[in-house]
Amino acid sequence: KLILLDSLLQEMSDYMGEKLNHAITSYKRWVTSNPHLVGDSESILKWCSYLVAGYVNKSVVLSELLFSAANLVTFLNDRILAGTLTTLKENQYSSIEHILSVIEMVEVFLEIAAFRFGGPTTKWAVIVAIQVLKTTLRVVLLLKHSGCMLVHPVVPALDRTLLTAPLPENQQVPPQDSTPVFTFTLKRSGRVIRKLEGAPPSFARDWNLPTNVNSNSSYSLAKLQGNRKIGELLHILQPIAHLLALGVFGEKSWKPFLLSLAMDCSSQTLHGSSKSMTEAECKEIIRRRFGLINYLLRSPFYDKKSKAVIIWLLRFSQENIPLAGSLSKALLRYLPEYQQIYFYIWG
Repeated sequence: KLILLDSLLQEMSDYMGEKLNHAITSYKRWVTSNPHLVGDSESILKWCSYLVAGYVNKSVVLSELLFSAANLVTFLNDRILAGTLTTLKENQYSSIEHILSVIEMVEVFLEIAAFRFGGPTTKWAVIVAIQVLKTTLRVVLLLKHSGCMLVHPVVPALDRTLLTAPLPENQQVPPQDSTPVFTFTLKRSGRVIRKLEGAPPSFARDWNLPTNVNSNSSYSLAKLQGNRKIGELLHILQPIAHLLALGVFGEKSWKPFLLSLAMDCSSQTLHGSSKSMTEAECKEIIRRRFGLINYLLRSPFYDKKSKAVIIWLLRFSQENIPLAGSLSKALLRYLPEYQQIYFYIWG
């Protein structure tokens, strides 16, 4: 009887595995054959998350679940479609980078769900677990890539216009390890000219020709040395340092806030001027600088300093600026809930 049961279980396992492989293969074939329909389906799923948030009572968890699911589906479809492009490297991103991307897509949902179903203690346990995992993976990436800056997003969205963009006549498909060229050479004079897409932001422009690196690939980033490597390590460790300070001094203390701000400012100072950076590094530094605006919404500064000013500005615009009333009203209603979500404010 045991032998018959084992054989039956083996047959069922083989049958289910075959069905699963067939379903995966069929889905991949459908995605690669209908990229426009896939894009429309992803957009509908995201719009559903917005509609649920607005019209279903107590729908924060469901809305965030739909939004995270839409991002995961888009990410999965991008990986499938990227495999059909001969201009991209087959293994351009590592499994660690894929895992980090997935975590960043679901972390807000996990936090909200943990708070809704388990309370504040479960919420903070989930936050600490996620941040420890992310910090560990980022340190591994930093060492793996010989000290390169970690850009966001780790795995960028696929440019799907590449799927339908035809190649000019007599132009060969570039090899998989090719990179975008941001310059061209005049035939008669031999002078090298910068293309428009090769120009950095206006405040960081100079008269030097750009290096032809792929800004979407972490493998093209320059190796960090000295102060820049220390600055990147500070950036990676900042979330864990902030959580440790919260645990020691409490949420109402200024010490965690000031520690986090000091680490962020020190990190960016140690990175130095963006003029010596690659294009990908410049974009990441700009993103981090704009991220400092979040400190206006971070407690205790928000509770004691900026909250009254922000609410006054929103109410003033609601009452006195044409066409801004609906937007200001929505922000006033959503701001308290947004400010309470850790991964929105501190993530």
